[in-house]
Amino acid sequence: MSNSSTNVAIIGAGITGAAAAYRLSQLGILADVYEIDSNVGGRMARFRFGEAVFDHGAQFFTTRGNEFRTLVEAAETDGAAEVWTRGFGETPDGYERWRGVPDMTALAAWLLRKSGAALHVESPVTDLGQLSTSGIILTPPIPVSISLARDSGLEPPPDLMSRLEAIQYKRTIAVLLVLHSPPAGMPPGGGIQLLDDQDLAFITDNCEKGVSSVPAITIHLSNDASLALWDQSDEAVIDFAIEKTKSWVEGLDVADHSITRWRYAGPVEVLPESSASWGTKPSLVIAGEAFNGPKVEGAFTSGIDAANRVAKEIR
Repeated sequence: MSNSSTNVAIIGAGITGAAAAYRLSQLGILADVYEIDSNVGGRMARFRFGEAVFDHGAQFFTTRGNEFRTLVEAAETDGAAEVWTRGFGETPDGYERWRGVPDMTALAAWLLRKSGAALHVESPVTDLGQLSTSGIILTPPIPVSISLARDSGLEPPPDLMSRLEAIQYKRTIAVLLVLHSPPAGMPPGGGIQLLDDQDLAFITDNCEKGVSSVPAITIHLSNDASLALWDQSDEAVIDFAIEKTKSWVEGLDVADHSITRWRYAGPVEVLPESSASWGTKPSLVIAGEAFNGPKVEGAFTSGIDAANRVAKEIR
């Protein structure tokens, strides 16, 4: 049962924020989750373009720890997750890669429903001091979180601030193509992972993956190519992506296109702890994939740790 005298504000409805809300509900603590976008999921993102639907952020997630695997299997039972593939390339490694159902936002949405948290989408928070709350969990990318804390007069102490400010992020550009007809050359499942390609990182056929009802391709440029092309025009980036993708996929009969620039696609290096906290009234905790590793499971674990930490601080 929730304790109505104690509540926590969570900034961001990605997997870290959703996990924090889920854990707080288990601890009997109310949460309000504020999300600047219209969709939950953070970089586990969905984009609609006419009738086409794209997974245009993280394409899959893995389960290595028992806690996360148990939770994902529960989501599978409820129809919010499924095994997408057991590897890429001609000799798959057999290890499960999961996806959200119907798209990659589904796991965060499922966690939030389970939590019973009050979700406020399209609700940017510009001043943390205006929130009526006992504790605050910050889950956006670290530069965004510390900027918000600083602007609110609630910045971390100098030693923690210096460590947070040292975190750097990779950039990734996602090119989204709506096609007149299905492409040729995509493997079953619709995913091509390119670990050593200097230009491309991933190609997804969203129709084959089960996300879109019409042909829709997501192309993730490599981090190096994304950085090199970051300030180029959309048209130049799209032309580059199409030309490079032709080496892997045939029949790119493009009907329309869009582009997403992920400025904070993942940390270059991570902090060893699972979250960090400071302050009282409110107590603040900062969490996310920059703690515990730039993976979905790491972001989930960070959210759980943040919830445990803030619960201890406010009780």
